[in-house]
Amino acid sequence: MFESTSETRPRFSSLLAAVGLLVGACSLADKPPRPDILLITVDTLRADAVGAYGAAEARTPRIDQLAASGTLYERAVTPMPLTRPAHFSLFTSRYPREHGVVNNALSLPEDAETLPERLREAGYRTGAFVGVHLLSPATGAAQGFDTFGDVGFDTKYRAAGLVVDEALDWLAKQPRSAPIFLWVHLFDPHLPYEPPAGFVEGADGELSKRYPNLSWRHLRAIARAEGGDLPAEILDYGLALYRAEVAYTDFEIGRLIDGVDQRRGLDETVVALTADHGECFERGIYFEHADCLYRGALRIPLILRHPSTFAAGQRANHPVSLLDLAPTLLSAVQLPVDESFRGEVLSGSVPAGGANDRQILVQYPLYQPRTARSRSRRAQVLQSVAGDPVREPVLGREGVGLVGPDWKYIRAEPQAELFSEVGNEEENLATAQPGVVERLEGELDELLKNHPLHVLDAELINPELRETLEALGYIVPPEPPAP
Repeated sequence: MFESTSETRPRFSSLLAAVGLLVGACSLADKPPRPDILLITVDTLRADAVGAYGAAEARTPRIDQLAASGTLYERAVTPMPLTRPAHFSLFTSRYPREHGVVNNALSLPEDAETLPERLREAGYRTGAFVGVHLLSPATGAAQGFDTFGDVGFDTKYRAAGLVVDEALDWLAKQPRSAPIFLWVHLFDPHLPYEPPAGFVEGADGELSKRYPNLSWRHLRAIARAEGGDLPAEILDYGLALYRAEVAYTDFEIGRLIDGVDQRRGLDETVVALTADHGECFERGIYFEHADCLYRGALRIPLILRHPSTFAAGQRANHPVSLLDLAPTLLSAVQLPVDESFRGEVLSGSVPAGGANDRQILVQYPLYQPRTARSRSRRAQVLQSVAGDPVREPVLGREGVGLVGPDWKYIRAEPQAELFSEVGNEEENLATAQPGVVERLEGELDELLKNHPLHVLDAELINPELRETLEALGYIVPPEPPAP
């Protein structure tokens, strides 16, 4: 039986203190030295399809909640509205013309320096889980990841719920003693639209019976039956299914965020949500993104949350790019920014005056031959939508432009396109603003000079465009065979 005496109390107190120190030391050992990072990329998500960006019909409560507790960037753009080029620009902080992945047939070179590689070198456990085969390990998307999710699924893509299940299973197995970098890519808003029935609202009942989902095959058949025109009711139905896909994706994002919150608490995690590109439903470009340098495809959501880094409820209104995400995430966890990165470190504050003088380069893909032929045939089949003529894809030239604080400029033939970045894109102001066009032409040339085109494989660029690039000196043609 233990008897308490004045002589034994100090020894007992010392024992308690020692135990306390030991418990504290164990707690500190279990706590990673840096925050976790969660990166969510949603395929084909227009910024204006999200409630936090002003979409009245959006059903995106979890994304909106994330925006309310973090910083929302009103004018984020993708450098190229295509899946592989955009994602690899995010991870390398370089324009597609620099890292060389200028279409979906090319893969990221092994010597590219990426965000996940930098984080793994700093002690992060890295895991990636994607919803489409276009981002399989063979494409270079796995560089820097300890674990890359099961992309051996039977179809070319898989539903968000399956991707989130796999990501949460991986998360539950990670020790708390090391920080984690988790990238989750969700494909669902991309065509074909096949949302779970419980998420569909406002869709035509008869069309729902005839087309429970909508794919390019359906659109092609309808256009052929209608003499090349896609009726307005099909456009409206497609938009309803697109919004349903976004609503379903938002639900799964909520599940993912809840799982991350249970690991360490959301405040101990840097959360970034963005998209590779949007989708066009206007200006002669419909159910398409790669051929679109207008807001529908270029403007993407970008939300950053970490209480000690990004102000809650802040809305930044200056132009930013996907290239900025890698340096920003490294900075947020107090790691040095790689010297090869081209993007800027974003903060939770708005520059003085609410804008800056930055010009961001944007461009069309340089299509591979098979895709170029396919897109030409598509334009022949789908000639108009609700009476609006469909534009021809840009195939024979390198289509480029820039987005700045005041203007968007697209170098186009036969006439350039100039739009007010604070207005709409209904009126081309190029003729009315020749001085602005001349200035932006010079700035665009300077951007192209500072970010030279690097072609990984000229054979994977369509012949017409390849001839143009060779004539301009961007591609050196192969030597003729010796006689």
